[in-house]
Amino acid sequence: MTIAALTYRHVDDATLLPLDHESTPNWWFGCPYSKSSPPPTPGRMFHAGTICIVPVGLPARGKTYMSKKLCRYLRWLGVKTEVYNIGTYRRKLFGANLPHSFFDPGDREALEKRRIASQAAFEDMLSFFDKGGQVGIYDSTLTIMEEKRRELLDRLTPLNVQVIFVETICEIPHVIEANVREVKLNMPDYEGWDEDKALDDFMRRINIHAPFYTPINDSSLSFVQVMNMGIESNIGEHIVCNNVKGYLQTRMVLFLMNLHISPRTIYLLKNGESVPGACFKDDAPLNADGVALARKLPSFIAALRARTNRHPASPKIFTSTRSRSYQTAQFFPPECVTSKAPLVQMNPGAIEGMSDDAIRAKYPEEYARHVKDPFNHRYPRSESYHDLALRMEHVILELEGEKEDVLVIAHETVLQCLYAYLMDLGEKDIPRLQIPSNTLIELVPQAYGTRETRYLIE
Repeated sequence: MTIAALTYRHVDDATLLPLDHESTPNWWFGCPYSKSSPPPTPGRMFHAGTICIVPVGLPARGKTYMSKKLCRYLRWLGVKTEVYNIGTYRRKLFGANLPHSFFDPGDREALEKRRIASQAAFEDMLSFFDKGGQVGIYDSTLTIMEEKRRELLDRLTPLNVQVIFVETICEIPHVIEANVREVKLNMPDYEGWDEDKALDDFMRRINIHAPFYTPINDSSLSFVQVMNMGIESNIGEHIVCNNVKGYLQTRMVLFLMNLHISPRTIYLLKNGESVPGACFKDDAPLNADGVALARKLPSFIAALRARTNRHPASPKIFTSTRSRSYQTAQFFPPECVTSKAPLVQMNPGAIEGMSDDAIRAKYPEEYARHVKDPFNHRYPRSESYHDLALRMEHVILELEGEKEDVLVIAHETVLQCLYAYLMDLGEKDIPRLQIPSNTLIELVPQAYGTRETRYLIE
């Protein structure tokens, strides 16, 4: 429960441990704790220790896409995470325009060059762990070989690094080809290539690797197998989880269960204006301008989606449970709209309605702390951006799992957090983000980023 600016956490049946909201570091929140054990080392959240995630699978099975998405999610939780993609190291060391024969695991000279790139990535990952990093994602195609997986285990286990393999499996030809066209042909390796020639080259790269692929079948290992994660694929989608234990580790599995690469669009819109003078507790309705925006919105969205060949005319709509949020969606078909409590704006607490000068005068010490760390700091009886981000986690998971287009109508603070997550921005960027009124932000997730377009609603 929250009393003024203090949070109390249950420690045992007889004790509630007060946490000072300023002196408690980020990693404390959400961590299990007992009086008999010291708090975890900063950067080692949830007592999970150091973890190496190793994607496994043939090319075009979604390994790199999954790695980037998982990294973004873990960073959102506050876990220090980095991806070490061997392809990036290979391009830096040996260039991008290489023949498909370079990727033949049976070619000793080519294999030695790939080993050099792999070793450079591995050493960088160990350095990251030494500096307090918690999760390293080691993305190498050579992990299709059992001997390479065993080599990683033998090197990391003595260092107390838990290794979890994530194997992505798909044998549906049209899904594999769709994955190649959507994802792989946009790689730096194929910049300037004719699409059909690039497709043929990459398919040959897949076929070269296939004879060396040994699926994971050792039940003593910690692994997750993701079956048929592909574009427009619902055929046999399922996940196998083996010997994966721990709070953070199981949250990773939950995230993977929601992950897909089907094309979709996410729209963000700041809710319409409410009547003036209302405070946070009042839950004020829209004013005349807000209602005018709400009336324009369905036809504007329908025309935009027709222009961009998106169907149906109305996407799914998520609003908060506050009046000005769900009233902005009042002219859409009711069956399209869902109100979600985690999308309620950040609670301003004691500083509601105060100018910067007034806050500085009344709370000089709090103001100084806020300027130093605007993402994590809480004013009295308020929430921080960090609190808001954690509150929104299950909405993030729902958005990741949603295969239909979604429009989110919410307060600026909520959209700042969502925009930062979808655009993979750092926590320091969130408080400074500007979300303009009467502007629809269209975000299209892609393999190597997110495409953004903004539309003014006039």
